[in-house]
Amino acid sequence: MRLPHSTLCMSALTRLLMGCWLLVLSGCVEPYTPEAVTAPSNYLVVNGFINGNGTTRIRLSRSVQISSPSVFPAERRASVAIQSLSGQRYPLTETDTAGLYTSKQLTLPANQSYRLYIRTTSGREYASDYAPLKLTPAIDQLQGRVQSNGVQLYLSTHDDQNLTQYYRWEYEETWEFTSAYESLYRYAGNNRMVQRKEDIYHCWRFIPSTTIVTTSTVRLAQDAVRDYRLLFIPLASERLLSRYSVLVRQYALSQAEFDYWEAVKKNTENIGTLFDPLPSQIQGNVHSLTDAQEPVLGFVGAATVVGKRIFITRADLPRDWIPQHEGYELCTGLDYWPNSIKYKDYTMDDMFGDSVYRTPVARQGTVYTMQTMACVDCRLRGTNHKPSYWP
Repeated sequence: MRLPHSTLCMSALTRLLMGCWLLVLSGCVEPYTPEAVTAPSNYLVVNGFINGNGTTRIRLSRSVQISSPSVFPAERRASVAIQSLSGQRYPLTETDTAGLYTSKQLTLPANQSYRLYIRTTSGREYASDYAPLKLTPAIDQLQGRVQSNGVQLYLSTHDDQNLTQYYRWEYEETWEFTSAYESLYRYAGNNRMVQRKEDIYHCWRFIPSTTIVTTSTVRLAQDAVRDYRLLFIPLASERLLSRYSVLVRQYALSQAEFDYWEAVKKNTENIGTLFDPLPSQIQGNVHSLTDAQEPVLGFVGAATVVGKRIFITRADLPRDWIPQHEGYELCTGLDYWPNSIKYKDYTMDDMFGDSVYRTPVARQGTVYTMQTMACVDCRLRGTNHKPSYWP
């Protein structure tokens, strides 16, 4: 059974006994599938949090067996709402993305506690525990500092009221890049080449963070995070070729939510060796109101969100750094039409009719240079639509 952000595992003693048993029967090995793995699994998975100063986004899905494809079925057409302890209700509606529910832009009162309520089409009801809305302090500084082998991003924040103490961050990276070659022409059929009107040479790529980044100041004299090492970019990375940007979002957590994310982090990052902690089933704060014995996966906290974006340009970096054009390592040399040696017996339709393989690049007199689409169309690795926040 595959459970997002959670793992079921045998105890250390069971593992040891099984290891000894396998040694005894090393000549007779049969597949063993634990009952916990083969048991029916269709648990509700709740992913998201209550945003006190913006749009709340909640994704609902169902768990699947380990042997099943890694596609979690969406929980569709559910009734979802934020409820306050004092009785206010803020509905969420399902978007065009199946299982993704969003609210309007909200500014929730800070002196209230909130929970998420869910009713599925089958009539089953679920709710998270009520949680007081945490007010997230501002990010004091987000800075990239040049190291000998790359750029280290540092973050600093603090809370003078000493009320935060538990922090989590997510970030989204964006960078500008170009394809290996700029294609100025396209094949229009009937032996005709026409000039391109769409720029497929300049693109942008977006990568969200995939790691869980948390810290606590409980053991410190002050509720302050100074020069936290958030992200490292190697000097050879394509991200540093032209212009790079990172948007960091900061969340204040309750202790229970912090403990939840720490457990998720250990289960997803610290397994694989004999001395790593054994994975455990993670306890969230979402429960079934219909059947108290039904497992539900996920933790829904409530907090305001603050963000900060910075840019790093090529001019900010040492001149002797040579970032790599990642993804285009095999794009060397150009072929020619109609003087191609490799494709000398091919017609223009053979050469350019299937845009997946070849496309004209530039015209040199009566000859056209050509390359594969993978080497000239940057849209295969990003988007050619310039972000609204880009300079």
